[in-house]
Amino acid sequence: MVNFSITTSALEKINEFILEQHPTPVGIRIFVYQNESGINHCMNFTNDISTTDDVFNIDGITFIADASSSIFLNNTVLDFTTVGQSSGFIFQNNCSSQSCLTCNGSCRTNK
Repeated sequence: MVNFSITTSALEKINEFILEQHPTPVGIRIFVYQNESGINHCMNFTNDISTTDDVFNIDGITFIADASSSIFLNNTVLDFTTVGQSSGFIFQNNCSSQSCLTCNGSCRTNK
């Protein structure tokens, strides 16, 4: 079981983005990748769920992560923040070097 939580501001923004999607996606895929700057958390809308994925529901939103990403989601809080004119989702934990800081909540495509 993944110990993952979401703030009220992130929940509101995700619900806002979901309403803009046609058709409505099955859920939000969270994935982790590593590059020279460290561990990076990202997410995007998806309609694909594999039998090997970890699937968890928080406040009516389905989150999906593959097993290799799930291990990096424990003790993570997803937040949405605005600083000046910049806003975006932030994955708060002790191993993230970057988060999704884009207005649409997705920093790369992953199917």
